Amino acid sequence: MNAIAVRWFGVRGLCILMLLTWALSMAPVARAAWQDSSAPPDTSPPVASRDVTLRYFNRDIVTFRSDFLGRSPELRARAGVDNIDRIITKQGDVPITFKDVSQGMLIMLGGEFVGIVTPDDLDKINNETMADVRTRVARNLGEAVHASYTANSPRRLTQGILWSLGATAIALVLLLALRWLGRRIDKGLQGWLERRLLAIRSESARQFALSTRTIASWIVRVAIWIVALLVLEEWLRFVLGQFPYTQPWSDAMRGWVVGKLKQWGEAIAGALPGLVTAAVILLVARAVTQAISITFRGVQSGRFKLLEIDSELAEPTRKLIVAVVWLFAVAMAYPYLPGAQTEAFKGLSVLVGLMVSLGASGIIGQAAASFTILYSRTMKVGDLIRSGTTEGVVLQIGLFTTRLRTITGVEVSIPNSVVLGSQLQNFSRNPEGPGMWLTTTVTIGYDAPWRQVQGMLVDAAKATALVLPDPAPFVLQTALSDFYVEYLLHVRITDNSMRLDILHELHSRIQDNFNTAGVQIMSPHYVGDPAEAKVVAPGHWNG
Repeated sequence: MNAIAVRWFGVRGLCILMLLTWALSMAPVARAAWQDSSAPPDTSPPVASRDVTLRYFNRDIVTFRSDFLGRSPELRARAGVDNIDRIITKQGDVPITFKDVSQGMLIMLGGEFVGIVTPDDLDKINNETMADVRTRVARNLGEAVHASYTANSPRRLTQGILWSLGATAIALVLLLALRWLGRRIDKGLQGWLERRLLAIRSESARQFALSTRTIASWIVRVAIWIVALLVLEEWLRFVLGQFPYTQPWSDAMRGWVVGKLKQWGEAIAGALPGLVTAAVILLVARAVTQAISITFRGVQSGRFKLLEIDSELAEPTRKLIVAVVWLFAVAMAYPYLPGAQTEAFKGLSVLVGLMVSLGASGIIGQAAASFTILYSRTMKVGDLIRSGTTEGVVLQIGLFTTRLRTITGVEVSIPNSVVLGSQLQNFSRNPEGPGMWLTTTVTIGYDAPWRQVQGMLVDAAKATALVLPDPAPFVLQTALSDFYVEYLLHVRITDNSMRLDILHELHSRIQDNFNTAGVQIMSPHYVGDPAEAKVVAPGHWNG
């Protein structure tokens, strides 16, 4: 009895557990059904099926845009392909017919059904009609059926392969001929350049000839590559057109090339007025800059004067004015350039302007320092200067750097901002005319007669080569120090570049004169008073 009771309660518990599980699983469904029944009806339009095109043998036949008898456009297109395959396999190349029914238009191939086009399949946006669909289907399906029927023909395959091999051979010959022609033209340009260079003496003209040769060589290469690409395109299009399956690709390539050529032609024709306007602006700017250059070169050569501009400032002033003219010309011609109003061109202009703004601050600073040096007349070409620890003759004051030739013959380039920011000594600037005053200092003890010391210094200066006798050398006592007298010798020279050589000879003669007179060149220092006074007796005042 107990065993039966346990078994009965076990079965009943299992049934209850199954009912609870079913109720819990059905609860979300019931809740959703109750919510759907209480919610307002959905009045939104049904989602339209996507357009599907029936394609056969790589050709578009017809586009289905709606369901028909519960069959989606995908199923209708797939069934159409299967029907065409079945009919061609059974009947071969058969005619295409159409039959109008109440639901639309039947497409028939060899009297058998292929598919149906309903009014909902028409492209209503472009006002497509059944007549348009019939014409297009008759043409495309006829081509596809004929191509499919003849694709496996041995004669057609052999013919396509032979024509493709012939076209490949012709394309290779043309490419080799283009390569040979390019080399011949490049060799001819090289020979022409060598003959021209032999007759050219000007360095600027030689550089222009070299640049012209490089540009011409690149133009020839680009032209050869363009022709080679056209040959390859025509070869590929011809080969694709020899086989029925790839023939649509050949037609698409022809249409693409023709369309691109038409677009390019229209773009070139539309850009010509703007290009002509921009060219006129730039030509006017070039004429103006040439007139400015001629004027300022006349000022530089001294043929005439313009305002307060002298020969030294003529060249930098010319560069400034020419740069301003070209900036205005480019700004005026910019809107007329092809594509200047497109977003891509504007974005590129902003990017270039940002890069110039971020990276050209140092360049602009160097250029400003160059014009400051020139217009402040701090130095000029040929001056002997010292900038910092570098001393030399100015070779060029460039836009960014100043080039010096040191005494040892080394060429040094110093940034203009460094020249402007450091102490600059110009040994070539003297109010008394060309040349400079050269000085040297000696310190002699108080026991040497100062008249004798000055006389020996002046005699040494007069005996030194390249020292001018007029104005005559002279000596100044610049300091009476604790232990010695400081004598400063002044001599006048004309060749500033020989300054160190003159100093060397002058120092040598000073030593010889002092050694001959028995006067020590020394600066004594004391640790105690001497036994006798270190004075010059009156009898020795004149040496």
